[in-house]
Amino acid sequence: MTSGPGRSGGVAVTVTDAGPGIAHDDAERVFEPFFTTKPDGMGMGLAISRSLVESHGGHIEAAPAPAGGTTFRFTLPPADPGSRADV
Repeated sequence: MTSGPGRSGGVAVTVTDAGPGIAHDDAERVFEPFFTTKPDGMGMGLAISRSLVESHGGHIEAAPAPAGGTTFRFTLPPADPGSRADV
């Protein structure tokens, strides 16, 4: 996993797994609610991840990894200091 600055000072996180990868026909659907290729899967994990990332103004994507598996990358914009609660 790597992370670093995204566009405009935000953050970008990349995670690559070593699994079987995503079939070409399934690539467009992996973020849809209830879509799964696992026999006991619910198909909600990536849909929830996308919802969380996008609700914070970010973007998430999946692509085949060069050595096999899948690379997931999400980006988030910088926080607006005026919108943060005191910590």
